[in-house]
This record gives sequence, C-alpha cells and structure tokens, in this order.
Amino acid sequence: MPESPLTPAAPRIPPQPAEEWDESVRETLSADIGSLGLGVSSLGEAHVFATFARHPELFAAWLPFSSQLLLGGELPFADRELVILRVARNCGSPYEWGQHVRIAEKAGLSPDDMDRVAAGPDAEGWTERQSLLLRATDELRSGARISRPTWEGLTKHLTERQLIELPMLVGHYHLLAFTLNSLQVQPEPGLPPMR
Repeated sequence: MPESPLTPAAPRIPPQPAEEWDESVRETLSADIGSLGLGVSSLGEAHVFATFARHPELFAAWLPFSSQLLLGGELPFADRELVILRVARNCGSPYEWGQHVRIAEKAGLSPDDMDRVAAGPDAEGWTERQSLLLRATDELRSGARISRPTWEGLTKHLTERQLIELPMLVGHYHLLAFTLNSLQVQPEPGLPPMR
C-alpha cells in the first residue's frame, strides 16, 4: 500500500450545499438511504454525493453504474465488501474505508476480518474464496489483470457473471478512491478510521 497521508483538514472541493443543488439531482440527493448504514439519512448528507453534485451530468451518469455494483451486483454482499475494503486499503482512501467498514459489518464481516484486510490475501483466517478475491484485487491493481492461477482458482467459486463483475467492481472502487483522495473528500463525523 502506498504511504497514506492523514486526511487533510479541508477538502479541495467542498460538498455542495443543498440550496445550490441543480434541479436535475435534487430529488436523487434527497432520497432516504438510512437503511444502508452509512450514518446519514439522505444521499445529499454524504460528502461524496454532495461533492459530486457539483458536476450534475457526471453524477447522474455515474450513480446508476455505482448503484448496480453496490446494490444489484451478482457477487455476494460479504465478498463485495471484502473487495471494496481491500481497494480502499490499497489506495489509502480513508473515506472509502470508513464508509465500507460500516457496510461490511452489515454484511457479516468481523472486526478481525477488517484487521486482516490490511494484511492481505496471505493472512491466516481467510477461506480459499476470500483469499482469492483479495489476491485478484491486488493483482488488478499491480498488473491490470487477474493472473492465470488466481483466475483458475476463482472459477471454482464464482459464476461467469461474477467473474465479469469482479474486475469491474475493483476498477470502479479504484476510480472512486482516486477521486475521493484527489478531491480530499472528508469523512463524515463518526466514520471508522482506516486500519
């Protein structure tokens, strides 16, 4: 993992206040998301969404894809969150980490699992499936592809559709981490710190 600076005290581009939201995104940002466990009751209260609202056309194009991966994907909930946490850790993204620790807890990942994410795919305690998912995540970051041995292992655990989805999930959360880190989006109060 690259050296990760502490979260800066100020965002480079701050979240857009609700009174400035474009009409094209106002209804979406006002949507109730309390059930997702993100610690906010509407999309617009989450700094990530209120920041992206400053580019309403891009936000409107990005949100359906992001939502499909997060809420409608083929990968099981716990697998998806394990992969996202590894991306957040690899990219040194405190915002992505904090948000997804909360979601991962709902998916059944334990505090020990969260600690092991930092240690990577060879840490003791992972199942073969979990280790392969983490290894694929690392390989995509370091070599832009899943290696043959990891792929062959994954084919014993994942369907064809899940195999297609996995690199897209990893790539999407890299894109998001790069953006969050570059814009210096600040975690909401109470988000767990990166381990």
